[in-house]
Amino acid sequence: MKAGEAEAVRWYLQGTKDAKTAEKNARAGDFEVSCFLFQQAAEKILKGLLILKGERAGVGHSVLKLVQTCAAHAPVFQSLTEAAVRLDVLYLPTRYPFALPGGAPYEFFTLAHAQQALEAYQTVFRAVYEHFQGLVEHSG
Repeated sequence: MKAGEAEAVRWYLQGTKDAKTAEKNARAGDFEVSCFLFQQAAEKILKGLLILKGERAGVGHSVLKLVQTCAAHAPVFQSLTEAAVRLDVLYLPTRYPFALPGGAPYEFFTLAHAQQALEAYQTVFRAVYEHFQGLVEHSG
């Protein structure tokens, strides 16, 4: 495996691990943590794909911007806008009370939010996974 591939796989595997942790948090009732981790998982697997394609992953956190960049490598990513936006809106309010109109994140987010975040993550994952087949024996 080439150096760039190894780095890409590190990002990809960490993203899939974050998704599994997000599922555990949802089962435990920690829905805000689950939602945040699904956003992070999508961000990391997309950054892994960009590294695999020879690009810099960057330091941004927008799943939408990452999806748009990935679309230059595979047109399927153009169809992920809705899923990306659903994940991006979770980045701040799942962690910070100031990002909500009242209360704290743990009081606001529900199982329905976590399920929607899971679905959005899975949409992104399906598009990314095919690029890592043959490099990893792991699925998310």
